[in-house]
Amino acid sequence: MQKFIQARALIYRKFGDPREVLELETINVAAEPGREECLIEWLASPINPLDINRIQGNYALKSEPPVIGGSEGIGRVVKTGSGSRFKVGDHVTIFSAETPFWTEYGIVNDDELVNLDERIPLDLAATLMINPPTAWIMLQKYVKLEKGDYVIQNSANSGVGRSVIELCKAFGYKSINIVRSRPNIEQLKSELWRIGADHVFTEEEFKETSKKFLKSIKTRPKLALNGVGGKSALQISSVLERSGTCVTYGGMSKKAHEFTTSALVFNDIQVRGVAVGMWARREENLDEWNHCIDEVQKLAVAGKLTAIPMEKSGCQIIKKQSKDLWKEGVSNNSLSSTRQLPRLLIHTYQIPSICILLL
Repeated sequence: MQKFIQARALIYRKFGDPREVLELETINVAAEPGREECLIEWLASPINPLDINRIQGNYALKSEPPVIGGSEGIGRVVKTGSGSRFKVGDHVTIFSAETPFWTEYGIVNDDELVNLDERIPLDLAATLMINPPTAWIMLQKYVKLEKGDYVIQNSANSGVGRSVIELCKAFGYKSINIVRSRPNIEQLKSELWRIGADHVFTEEEFKETSKKFLKSIKTRPKLALNGVGGKSALQISSVLERSGTCVTYGGMSKKAHEFTTSALVFNDIQVRGVAVGMWARREENLDEWNHCIDEVQKLAVAGKLTAIPMEKSGCQIIKKQSKDLWKEGVSNNSLSSTRQLPRLLIHTYQIPSICILLL
């Protein structure tokens, strides 16, 4: 007779507002893995913007409910099959469009698992498979950059934006970082400078001072990274050097991406887009993807990539207060700009597990 263990899971049984459809349930998980499988205890998983979109049914890659949520995280091997290449205690993750991370335990095939260096802090390891690789690919794939070259980005305080700042510092590039104005703007600027930003402006500041600033630097940016859209995309793409490239990876403003005729026709800029999940799954990119993950882990171990600061609260309250928690971060189907720090939700089963709410 097959044995099972019980695990809590965050599940949505229909698409809709995460505040309404996300539920905390108990599920059965096979206690014994197959020959080339592992029983994984999931330790930490973020709630990324794409997770919100998936629950709403708005994401390009989606599974029909019922679905256990999650898109990345870190787990620990607690039991292996007789033919598994992993060992008990290994830190692992999965990179897949349909990975049920928001649960305490799961059975996973060896082929889907990726080893994570155990020296990487848990909160960073849990968020290592989307934001840092997205930044790495954009900085390495589209433009040949040399040390001292400038990169400009909006959404500089986002997960991807922070990774861009830290990778630019590691690679010897100069970063120009645009953020939205807010009451604690000087505190935010100090935080971005602390992790390696060379220049930080609000959108309004850059609009007023960009001409003077661009004259003060050696060359204009070769690369613009756009996670916002709307006029913010226009702002950063318009200051590229001739034949520069603007890579779009998101659209947090929920507005169409804008580019001037002058930039496209007379400055001959290139406009590209990237979704790290789709990019990594193309067979021709497999070797480069594996290299990217290796390099990202090395940088994390070396302390050149760091975790986003997070607040903590108990995950045992998530079902009771899930609507309140989501309301703090989800407004009009977009991310709130008012929260200073993400929230770190902690829940316990036998060994503490964590769920990170990135808002």
